[in-house]
Amino acid sequence: MTEGRTPAEMAGLYEWPRVVAVTGALGSGKTEFVLNLARGLKERGERVTIADADIINPYFCIRQVADQLEREGFTVLTPPEAAKWSDMSIVNPAISRAIVDESARLILDIGGDAVGVRALTQFAPDLEAAGYRLLLVANAFRPATGSPEAIAKMRAKMEMLCGLEVGALIANCHLMETTAAQDVAEGVRVVLEAGRRLNLPVLYATVLEELCGEVERLLGVDSVPIWPMVRYMQRPWEGESMWSAPVREKGA
Repeated sequence: MTEGRTPAEMAGLYEWPRVVAVTGALGSGKTEFVLNLARGLKERGERVTIADADIINPYFCIRQVADQLEREGFTVLTPPEAAKWSDMSIVNPAISRAIVDESARLILDIGGDAVGVRALTQFAPDLEAAGYRLLLVANAFRPATGSPEAIAKMRAKMEMLCGLEVGALIANCHLMETTAAQDVAEGVRVVLEAGRRLNLPVLYATVLEELCGEVERLLGVDSVPIWPMVRYMQRPWEGESMWSAPVREKGA
């Protein structure tokens, strides 16, 4: 990484529109990216609201860690209590107020595939009025985003369904605990090629910290900003619950 500059600074994060929506196919790691993004912004001193609008997978999403995030000082918007753990297409109506609340940065975590972005449709007029950036997280090791053609197809379907434009890609290429630096580099190259074909910037390659140096060597220092990713979400078989359990805090 460029000495003295964080990955957020290298991709101009702090000059983005105040509202950021993040989506991606199941297994892309979009929720992990949302948490890393939110904590990076908060450590910079920004007020951050995180909105859980995932209507696809209610069992691996922001609402699992909402209590801890609130203790850390985030405002968290989850579906109403009666529907919190259902797979019904219900999102918190308070999101509309958060979109126009200029006192805080808003990050929307959107459902994990093209169907999930329908949750954005009801907010599209407010988002267009407020200004937004819609990010598509792509993992080249998942079928829905496994090639430049697949990424282009997913982007087109999402835009058709929600009426909003994807503004950038995030390369989050991993094979869970078996991920090697070479895997990451190969996956990032797929996402970079998709970005080139779609004329979309690839803002970050998110990489586990222990792999960052080797991935940067394989890609070249000028390829794409590397964001050292910290895992906060646990899977059902990891530990006693799926609560956030980072080894340590990390900023952008």
